[in-house]
Amino acid sequence: MEEICNNLSAVLCQAGLGGYKIFYEEELCDCLPDSMRNRETLEAALKNLSECGCIDVKYARGSTFCIASLKKYEAQAPEKQVAETPANLDGPKPAVKLKTYLTVSLCAFLGGAAGGAVAAVLGAVL
Repeated sequence: MEEICNNLSAVLCQAGLGGYKIFYEEELCDCLPDSMRNRETLEAALKNLSECGCIDVKYARGSTFCIASLKKYEAQAPEKQVAETPANLDGPKPAVKLKTYLTVSLCAFLGGAAGGAVAAVLGAVL
């Protein structure tokens, strides 16, 4: 799929980056391998390019596509797996947990006090 996306991105970028341009299914399918030259493969490649932020598809009607090429496709390297070591399993430091707890508690207290004051004022006025 990376080769297909790379070829398709090259065709779309040749038309220029930025504004929307009209493409026909036939011209986009020309960059696909002969064995995979069908609409499903084309739509999968366009979806992949759209998800990685390389293109924006405004519409696809019939055999017409309105596409803006935003950047050239670059194959993404697989993400590195981080080994689970005891240092990674410790979680946040206790000081961070205490600070978060105190902040949330203070906000809850102040919210309750403000709500109580509003209720008291409304009860006295009405």
